[in-house]
Amino acid sequence: MASSGSVFSETLQEITNTKLQELSKRRSRFEEAKAAILSSVKAEKDAVKRLVILSDGVKKCFSIKLTKENKVILGLSSHKRLEIDLKNLDRFLGQAKTDPSVSQKILAAWEESLTHQLDMQALQYQYAWLYGELVTEWLSGDKEKDPEADVEMGEAFEDVGDQAKFQSRVDWEDTVFQAADIDTKALNSYLEHLFGSNNKDKKAMTNSLKVLRRCVSDHEASISTPNQFTVGSLKWTIAGLHSSDLLSNEKREVLKDFESNHMILKEIADVLNMRINALESWTWNSETPVSVSMEKKISGVFNIHMHEDLLQAIFLQYIGVKWSVFFKTAFKRFRDSVAWKSERQEIPRDDRRRLGYYLGPLSDSPCLQRERVKVNEERYFMAQLMDHVDEITGTADGEEEAEYERFAADNKKRKLAVQAPIQAPRRQLASKAARKSAPSTGGVGKGGAMRHRRIMNTNNFAAEVDYSDEEEEEEDDDDEDNKSRNPMALKQTLLHLLSTEITINTHLYGEMTAFHSVFDDWNPKLPHDTVFTILKFLGVSETWLGFFKKFLEAPLKFVDDDDSSARKRRRGTPAAHVLSDVFGETTLFCLDFAVNQATSNNLWRIHDNFWFWSPDHKVAVKAWDTVDEFTIVTGVSVNPTKTGTVRISKDSNATLPIDDSLPEGEIRWGLLRLSPKTGRFEIDQKMVDSHINELHKQLLDKRKSILGFIQAWNTYAATFFTSNFGKAANCFGREHVDNMLSTHKRIEEQVFTKLSGGQVTSVVEFLKQGISQRFGIKNIPDGYLYFPMELGGLDLQSPFISLMQIHDEVSKSPSQPMIDFQEDERHAYEGYKQKFLSGKTRHERYALDEPDWEPETQHEKDTFMPFEEFIRYREAFFFEHFTATNRLHRIFRTLMKRPTESKVETDDGKISAAMEQLRGESNLQGITGSWKSMDAYWTWVATFYGHEIVERFGRLNIVNTELLPIAMVTLFRDKRVKWQG
Repeated sequence: MASSGSVFSETLQEITNTKLQELSKRRSRFEEAKAAILSSVKAEKDAVKRLVILSDGVKKCFSIKLTKENKVILGLSSHKRLEIDLKNLDRFLGQAKTDPSVSQKILAAWEESLTHQLDMQALQYQYAWLYGELVTEWLSGDKEKDPEADVEMGEAFEDVGDQAKFQSRVDWEDTVFQAADIDTKALNSYLEHLFGSNNKDKKAMTNSLKVLRRCVSDHEASISTPNQFTVGSLKWTIAGLHSSDLLSNEKREVLKDFESNHMILKEIADVLNMRINALESWTWNSETPVSVSMEKKISGVFNIHMHEDLLQAIFLQYIGVKWSVFFKTAFKRFRDSVAWKSERQEIPRDDRRRLGYYLGPLSDSPCLQRERVKVNEERYFMAQLMDHVDEITGTADGEEEAEYERFAADNKKRKLAVQAPIQAPRRQLASKAARKSAPSTGGVGKGGAMRHRRIMNTNNFAAEVDYSDEEEEEEDDDDEDNKSRNPMALKQTLLHLLSTEITINTHLYGEMTAFHSVFDDWNPKLPHDTVFTILKFLGVSETWLGFFKKFLEAPLKFVDDDDSSARKRRRGTPAAHVLSDVFGETTLFCLDFAVNQATSNNLWRIHDNFWFWSPDHKVAVKAWDTVDEFTIVTGVSVNPTKTGTVRISKDSNATLPIDDSLPEGEIRWGLLRLSPKTGRFEIDQKMVDSHINELHKQLLDKRKSILGFIQAWNTYAATFFTSNFGKAANCFGREHVDNMLSTHKRIEEQVFTKLSGGQVTSVVEFLKQGISQRFGIKNIPDGYLYFPMELGGLDLQSPFISLMQIHDEVSKSPSQPMIDFQEDERHAYEGYKQKFLSGKTRHERYALDEPDWEPETQHEKDTFMPFEEFIRYREAFFFEHFTATNRLHRIFRTLMKRPTESKVETDDGKISAAMEQLRGESNLQGITGSWKSMDAYWTWVATFYGHEIVERFGRLNIVNTELLPIAMVTLFRDKRVKWQG
């Protein structure tokens, strides 16, 4: 019996075939009618009679509705302008038949106009035919491939050659089927020290841990109540599965069928309620192992992906989401407790007194420190966990980080104790680590530790308004993207945070130290004993620990192997499962807390990818020592080629020493490297060269289908490259935009020069050449390639357009705001000084907690505080006598701000009139009938490519959309690209 998914596809295929057949019939009828009309016109010598023949023929060809008297009825066809022209022409012909003064020139103009209408309609049919041919070509090519061949996110192993896939499998099997050797006693000892268990001096921390454990117990009781699964809960569970990379295309289609069938959902709920009520007896299907497969990602790494049955996937998704939301809430509550050290700079009582005496009352909001704390708490803390059950996380195809491991220098020495492969010494080190004293409570160096800001996938980090000096500013959180848990969006903004902090700290303190690292194969290598020990410490019961153990120890076999080859997983977590995120985040919560306790600062972390920075070099050393200790005792390790440290000086000619305990290596992300000399992220052109070669290889494989070729180009060039160059922001400066533009140009020229054998240098010319050679169509307008498919175009995406729309909006000099600040800070100091000397400050002291406090000596009473003391707490307070835009927290926002793509101006001419014709048409995307609702990108495409389209086709619709197989095209376009290994 065919699955509902296959039935769905077959139905779409039938609809597609029907549309294409009808299109072919209509085109044939039109071409025959057109030829007959033009033949009759050519045979007639009288100009007026020719025009009558032509007018009648056009009415018939375009199905214009007529009265019994053969008069045009307006508004009954989609050709409204033509209706008006024909109705007016009928009246004009009456004059022409009787009035000898009607010139031949006017008659010829009308004849030319109607002939042009026929030509445009013929052209639309030609391009509709071409559309059908391209779709057929695409579907035919897809059928030749493995239907399960999707690019999924998963457990990653790098493609390093022709044998990469085989070697990746061998490495993965060597890892996951061998249990890690973990000293659980040492780990428990570490946790007890960290969380202050049985430590009388840490009673408040112990109480916070008790509250957390009690919350775990309450959650277990809640999730064990009857009727967990309902039609409503299944809908958000299925929606989450749709957005994940867990399911094959066919299983997604089956889920779509489930979603719309209330009876099926009710039956599923009944079955899954029985499963959760018998949680202790739950197992994987003992007769059939869970199959796994390998797929290549665009970045060149292979995924190892697990394929459980649909009911099992829904069941595990629900449980994972419930635990994810719970732990996110519980950990936030723990962070809000006294156990979590404040990141705000501690100010001694005497310093507070002096500040009040000389400056009067000061507010700590808004200020730079508060900005940092808010961003870290709201965007990065436990970012991999979910805020609510119906939260959706998804990434576009190609929106993934480029792998740079192969580009790391081979001769770099790493000073990471965690890399020791011998298990016995590791246990010894783990015991030693557990005997270390509890994390230090010492504060940070001058200026306080730098905190990362909330990750926002938005064009504006803060609202662009002129705030008053007294009012606290609000961030613009209305953008829907801000509510997304998109990991790529978080990482993009993290780069902006680091760049912003480099600019601020090097100007304020002369330097900044930062390190970045990624755990080595986090999913496949996470030790099970580490997960269970930490979960048990946090209060998870034996019942749930038993369930989690059975989940992790799934019997696995590769798709092409027989069942006898199945083995139990002994290490690692399956990718794309929410439960895997739960296990990872509960483990890494301990690292987050340890760094906080050691540094009074926060780690900036997205899943297995973490960053730390501070203007105090010693604080960075302490943070890395904490990471080192954590990796030893938990049995995990960092990837040495993805780990590095920089110490950046304000003086680009100075080289500051880096402590030996900090890891060597560069700080990199995607196709960017952080220059320790300039403190700026730069595009690594050598990595780009490698991807140019890879893109050329992939496009060679896609040449048999024009649409498949475009999809691959869009994914690689317009999404992958664009994402990995980093999003433009003021902290990167305009030079970064220029570099992206020039690099995109180089990529396109080199790829297509090579693909075409030197004949063309652009994707547009290459596609035109291919279409012409295969289908015989010449003189193809550029807009045909760039227009959305809903209008009959091919939806080719341009990375240049969006960059051009923001180019002039980005700051030329990221350093200028801090230069202005330091000048303004002097003015503010003088302003406070004059206020103090004039006696105005004395009257404001009544609002202080200690209004009568005074310095001991008369000299101090009469002499204003020195400038060095005035600037000591510049990050902690809101100061007056500043230009609003020059306050530190405003500079932070300014540097973080992403430029807004600016729309082109409307022309009130051909394009506007053509867009008016689109009003009322349904299912349009990109270019629609409403200029205001269109994205800036599409206003550019419509304006700069639309004129030729309107001139050639008479409107923005290249073809009649009712004849296009849009549903089938959308279905296949939504599938991820299959990359060749």
